Amino acid sequence: MGLDDVRPKELLICKIDKIHPYGVTVSLEEYPDLQGFVPLSQIANRWIKNIRNFVRVGQIKVGIVLSVNRERRQIDISFSRVSPIDDRKKMISWRETKRSQQLLGRLAKELKVNSETLWNEIVPPILEKYDSVTDAFKEMLELGPTAVKEVPEKYRIPLAEIIKKSMAPTRREVIENIEMQICSGNGLMEIKDLFANIPSSTDVEQTVSYSGGGKYQIKFDANNYKKIEKLLKEVNDYLVSKVGKKGTINIKRKE
Repeated sequence: MGLDDVRPKELLICKIDKIHPYGVTVSLEEYPDLQGFVPLSQIANRWIKNIRNFVRVGQIKVGIVLSVNRERRQIDISFSRVSPIDDRKKMISWRETKRSQQLLGRLAKELKVNSETLWNEIVPPILEKYDSVTDAFKEMLELGPTAVKEVPEKYRIPLAEIIKKSMAPTRREVIENIEMQICSGNGLMEIKDLFANIPSSTDVEQTVSYSGGGKYQIKFDANNYKKIEKLLKEVNDYLVSKVGKKGTINIKRKE
């Protein structure tokens, strides 16, 4: 990828190479042959007395492309315009991509094949189905070598062994806050019965707690977000349908 591939508003992983009084020069991790520039006004959302209090050489930060001047080969970037959510998502995505590259590099070395060829055989088919290569690798870790059909058969077993040695299963957690009232003389008993009979799954740990004033919390814990989301929808649909016109219910996911 080169300069023609860089687009305004694109989020990039930037490594700070040089610090100047008027901004910083950065190398772009996703575009190895390119550099960008972050003006002083785009370093932070507050007044900067000493730029070195905000950045350091070698630091990795997420930036957003402001403009691309292809004639001058200049890419202007901002750190301050990146939201905390975008910063976190981009950094996680980049780290996962690097991890996937390392694992496939080990596979290429083990099988004595060209790493670029191996990448092209494995990654594009995976990304047609999964949001990321890491998601596919996690599914292979959990369900075994044959779980991800997009990986060519000749690579499945050795890749699964490398993944098993390198990736520990991680737990995922989702919390929902629920406000509920049933307008009847036995409202509290009805609510108690609702929670006693909510849908469950052997793959998801589910905990219900009461915090008073008609407020409840359900915690879902599993090693896979997809499993949580599936059960969460079943639970929400169940509660809404059971409360119906007998009362009120408000479900909000905890950020």
